[in-house]
Amino acid sequence: MQYQDTIEQAETKARAAIAFMRQTYLPANPINYAVSYEYISKNNIELCQSLEQKLAANTRFDNFSMTELYNRYLAPVSQPHEHIVYQATRMLNRLAAKTDMAAENLSEYLTTIDTQLVSLQQLAIDPAVAKIINKLQQATCQVQQQQTQLQQQLLQANQQSYQLRNELEQLKQQRLRDPLTGLFNRSAMHNQVELWLAEQPERNIAAISISLNQFKEFTQQYGAAISDQVLCNISHKISSFIQNSGIAVRSSSEEFLVLLPDIDLRTANEVAASVKNKIAKLRFITARNQQTLTRITLSLGVCLYQSSNNWYQFLARAAAMLDKAQQAGYNQIASEAS
Repeated sequence: MQYQDTIEQAETKARAAIAFMRQTYLPANPINYAVSYEYISKNNIELCQSLEQKLAANTRFDNFSMTELYNRYLAPVSQPHEHIVYQATRMLNRLAAKTDMAAENLSEYLTTIDTQLVSLQQLAIDPAVAKIINKLQQATCQVQQQQTQLQQQLLQANQQSYQLRNELEQLKQQRLRDPLTGLFNRSAMHNQVELWLAEQPERNIAAISISLNQFKEFTQQYGAAISDQVLCNISHKISSFIQNSGIAVRSSSEEFLVLLPDIDLRTANEVAASVKNKIAKLRFITARNQQTLTRITLSLGVCLYQSSNNWYQFLARAAAMLDKAQQAGYNQIASEAS
């Protein structure tokens, strides 16, 4: 963030940023303030557009969502890091392609020369010509030996290139996943949804919004270490229901969003019921003193994407269904189908 504000301008923006945090019920911390100040300043177009869409859709703001916005638009290493990864990946891909092509072309060239020299040797009568052909064969043999060494070097280069590409891919995947649970983050969600809709603009996408009831109280009772482990176990269980049929996203501190393409509301409700029942059966015991922890309950909201909505309106509908489920009590599902 770079500003050239006067003290008076900075004070005005600071008051407006604090007012924005009050309006959205955000606690006063450096990240929330930084994002709010940047939004008030209107310097970062992409961040402003994202916030405006969230506001228009009545999306709830919390520390988790503001941290995602900060990492996506304001973190100083974000854009340069992505550019470096992109350029390095392109360079390695070009290197691998060129080395493979060079080895193949050289091998074909030497095979052709060797074949033609054998044919000439059979036709040659003049001893002087035969001597020249013999020298050419010796030279070709030397080149073939050098080519064999070169192929080995190219093979090593390709192996190193492949390893680097894997490391770069892992690095990119890390930026698309929540570091605690390993589930996808909102950036990955947007990327996947864009891909789905690019393939089929009118396709069905069902959303199952999941919230752990009273998890803040659970964390206060047992501590962050235990609650983080419980959160990870529940995340893995949710992810196991999805596998390759959709994506599971950590959308907030104790909330998740499951997106399933090409299914209807009835099927989505069945998936939601399965998730609810499986999580309800989980029992957690501390490793230190074998204490049985409070049972975890869920609230789930189910809705279906409509092409007339923008994505934030869709997420707001999913959140509204989740609110309805929470109002009905614990381990309840609210769906637009009903």
